[in-house]
Amino acid sequence: MTREQFHHIIYLLGTIALVVSLPLSHFAMGLVAFILLLNWIAEWNWKEKWQNLRTHKELLVFSGLFVACLLGLIKTENWAFASHNVLSKLPLLMAPIVVATSRPFTHKEMRYILHAFIASTIFCCVCSTIYWATHTVGNIREISIFIDHIRFSLCIDLSISFCLFFLLKEETKSSWQVWTYIALIVGQIFYLLLAQTLTGIVILGALILFYLLYALFTMQKGRTRTILLTMAALAIVLGTAYTTHVCISYFKDKDKNITATQTAMGNDYEFNADTPLENGHRIGYYVCRSEMQSAWSLRSDTLYDEYLEQTLIRYLNSKGLHKDYAGVMALEEQDIRNVERHIANYDYTRPLGLRRALYPNFFSYSMFKHYHYIDNSTLLQRFELWQASWAVIKDNWFLGVGIGDFKTAMDEQLAAQNSPIAYKLNRGSHNQWLTYWLMGGILLALYFLFTLVYPFFKMRDRITMIYIALIIILFISALTEDTLETQTGRLLFCVFVPLLLHANITPEKKSEEQGSASPEKSC
Repeated sequence: MTREQFHHIIYLLGTIALVVSLPLSHFAMGLVAFILLLNWIAEWNWKEKWQNLRTHKELLVFSGLFVACLLGLIKTENWAFASHNVLSKLPLLMAPIVVATSRPFTHKEMRYILHAFIASTIFCCVCSTIYWATHTVGNIREISIFIDHIRFSLCIDLSISFCLFFLLKEETKSSWQVWTYIALIVGQIFYLLLAQTLTGIVILGALILFYLLYALFTMQKGRTRTILLTMAALAIVLGTAYTTHVCISYFKDKDKNITATQTAMGNDYEFNADTPLENGHRIGYYVCRSEMQSAWSLRSDTLYDEYLEQTLIRYLNSKGLHKDYAGVMALEEQDIRNVERHIANYDYTRPLGLRRALYPNFFSYSMFKHYHYIDNSTLLQRFELWQASWAVIKDNWFLGVGIGDFKTAMDEQLAAQNSPIAYKLNRGSHNQWLTYWLMGGILLALYFLFTLVYPFFKMRDRITMIYIALIIILFISALTEDTLETQTGRLLFCVFVPLLLHANITPEKKSEEQGSASPEKSC
């Protein structure tokens, strides 16, 4: 084994370990990335690296994002945070350079890398599902036990894209391989729906639309194409109809006509019209607190306090029951356990379904509409953060406020506008485009956009369907998350983007025989 072969094997194994660690461990990500950098330096073939860099200099566009981030140092005053922020972004600089100056992976090696990422993601999905099934989970986000739920959903979306790529593009597949890929795709979609990560679900919808359009435009006209198009149209119509039904069932007021003013025990009901609708019923209608308390003492040993009472009122309301003695006694044992765990809506207990996904957001909207309360809604908090970000940007649109000061500027703006979330410090924008604009001005934000669109104009012969899927994931997630401000998000960008453009994704006989070759033609 030559020195070159030895370092290439380390490079391959290190890359496999790195992609495996993405959905699994922040510590492993940093450790493996450091080992890969040491291996790259230890190769000590600088002349060859320089020649490779000149051949693949277009990949330096992605390293340029790190250089563009340095614009944020111009107006920075908080140098302690700025230096930490700059150091955390070093992978943006080094990863594309390491990829560009290293020997491209062959198609067979890329299969190992992509399948390793799929396997790691599946492992995390299985572990998280087991955790959900064996533990009492108060917040569904808790089932993502390795990394945060949003970044994990991005990994799942990317893994599904890899599975679809191998399912659609591999020419030699046995029936068991086909069914395995289908099972992996279905299993990961099931987990996304179980975890109810809205960002991941929205991106999944965009990916399904992309793959559907890809299949329709690349498939020859015939019966299969007609059937696929008909099924797609039918799915859209039925999905729209069901979604409309779910929305109407939540917001349609079923309590317009009061049917009783007293309970069966002769006590008066409370009727508070200034309360929001939930599951079609007014939360403040048909309430008799004394009867609820006495009935609860018979059904549970849990202390009946104000917090539990509010939970019980909402839970009874969600099941269409009156908030009195009869209503509490009509609850099943599992309903009592749910209230004890402070689950306020029966539909929140569904393992899957559109109601479980939408109803918490509907309730948050109702609370905002009635009381201007947004603390229990991450979506509404994002709108608040985007509004504050734009207010800061309008006064600092060209150079931003600095890479070390953008969070401080956000805190000050939220306080100035008396925001209900002003007490939550160091939140950032939850939008990568706005975050970059705050850090380094409009030039940094535009350069980030440039890195995403550049390959489609200058590297079109290397664009594959999974590269497009990756860009869709990054683009959409950047609208609602500071994707590149997290370790997983940065590595998804700076590892997979240059890797998918530099390596051999689709099989090519000559490249397999020679061990290396120029990158592929388009998918």
